[in-house]
Amino acid sequence: MDNQMDMSTVKRTRTSYLWASAAVLLVFGLMYAWSIFATPLAVGFGWDGGALQTTFNIALICFCFAQLGGSYIIKAFGYKKTLILAGVLSFAGFVCSAFFADKAIWGLYIGYGVLCGGGCGIAYITILTVVNSWFADKIGFSSGSLMMGMGFGSLILGTPAAALIDVFGLQAVFYGLAVIALVVSVALALFIKPAPANIGEFVKPAGGAPVDESAYENDNPLATPTYYLYYGWALLIIAIGVTLIGGSRQGAAVIGIEGTMGALIVGLVSTMNGISRLLIGALFDKAGLKAALMCSTVLNLAGAALLMFSFSTSTGITYIIAALLIGLGYGSIPVIASGYMRQRFGAKNYARNLGLTNLSAAIASFIGIGLVAAVSPDGTSANATVWTCFTIVACVAAVFGIVFCILYKRPGQRAK
Repeated sequence: MDNQMDMSTVKRTRTSYLWASAAVLLVFGLMYAWSIFATPLAVGFGWDGGALQTTFNIALICFCFAQLGGSYIIKAFGYKKTLILAGVLSFAGFVCSAFFADKAIWGLYIGYGVLCGGGCGIAYITILTVVNSWFADKIGFSSGSLMMGMGFGSLILGTPAAALIDVFGLQAVFYGLAVIALVVSVALALFIKPAPANIGEFVKPAGGAPVDESAYENDNPLATPTYYLYYGWALLIIAIGVTLIGGSRQGAAVIGIEGTMGALIVGLVSTMNGISRLLIGALFDKAGLKAALMCSTVLNLAGAALLMFSFSTSTGITYIIAALLIGLGYGSIPVIASGYMRQRFGAKNYARNLGLTNLSAAIASFIGIGLVAAVSPDGTSANATVWTCFTIVACVAAVFGIVFCILYKRPGQRAK
């Protein structure tokens, strides 16, 4: 086989892997559709809102920690077994949730929170690691496409799931999702394979040289000073995003945007979150890490400042614009993290390094909750005081980001 033929094969293979994996992540992205499941749980079985919110919080925390744990499972048992394990955990989680839905809230904590959240996190890190190994030249595009699938899971599959709940009941839908999660995990595990060791010979940026990932593949992010600047930036930006998402509809109501339009804003924020992953991924590939990071910084800073203005003046249009800006800025974070870990630290320990970096989402959630609790006059994020503080947070994040961009050097340059 000549090099041209080999390159053609690489392109076909990685494209099929990318879209098959994005489709599977749609299924796992249903974890974020908790509100679809929470309502029938509250109405049908009497669970209160606080207990149900705790279930989702547990799932998000387990999702983050499972990524780091999954990276070590990949090293020990390989990609196929790890991806099948993710399906088994999700299967057990949905079955447990179905069985205990009308019996005990701790069953939902274990089922949906620990098992589904953990299974989703392991699937996420495994799929990103395998598929991105084929896209060293387009890591932003690959990561963005996969994460858009994950982000759009609740948007695309949420409505059909809600309709099925109305027809068959919540527990039957949980059992169905258990089977689907297991089947798609096993099918993908049997289909995809990591890229060959010489993949760098066949992939290269437009007009560039073949990709060489050897330079920093053994680097430890924790031993790299600029990593802490990035981590501080990511923590603050994520805290802004999760605070908006957690209270977007409530904030809209305070401004005077209610009914259908209030619900639409929630959907638009989710849509911007997903679209951002492709847009920022393309920017990452074309203009680099620094451009992507500063774009996210500007979007979040502008969004936080507009929210402060919106709550101070009860201006609806600026609230809508601000929510969309933060949705775009927040959605870029996982793509930037994925690209940064691969570009700076290479392929060998990519899963571990990305899992470690993505723990920032869990930590940032607590930062957001703590800040709202400390400064909010009414205990919610829907007021000018909170968003004045988050505008200051965005300014601090901008300082972290600017210093990081000044000091950061790509492989092939003098490392920082």
